[in-house]
Amino acid sequence: MCCRGSHLLEIARRWDFLPVLAIAALLIGCASSPAFDDTSERALLSSPEAVPPYRKLIAEEIMKFKKQDDTGRLEISEPRWTEHLGGPAWLVCVKFNTDAVSYYYAFFIRKKSVIETRIAVGTDRCGQEAYTSFDLKQHT
Repeated sequence: MCCRGSHLLEIARRWDFLPVLAIAALLIGCASSPAFDDTSERALLSSPEAVPPYRKLIAEEIMKFKKQDDTGRLEISEPRWTEHLGGPAWLVCVKFNTDAVSYYYAFFIRKKSVIETRIAVGTDRCGQEAYTSFDLKQHT
């Protein structure tokens, strides 16, 4: 038994396998990168619904639970068609910027109404979205 363990230790000490491990680690990271993920582009082509008036819908939804002067600086992403527990829906991410931290919220829209709002989770990919400024006054 001790001989087998020392043999494995000897193999592990060799430097020959390190380039292979490094390349494998890089490829694993690239495979999960959004740069290689074309699901949002395919979703826009396959969505059965037209893009909703998402800015107006989300502004109205935000005003239900926030005062206009209490929202901080807001930014909004473009909508993308995605899978949702209740069936496919448009997903729009909103970033609430305060002086200390940014918060991401996910808004799910179907048939011109917001069906769910939640703090964004990793699968929503809100941290990877591109954002533009969002002024509630223009949309309420």
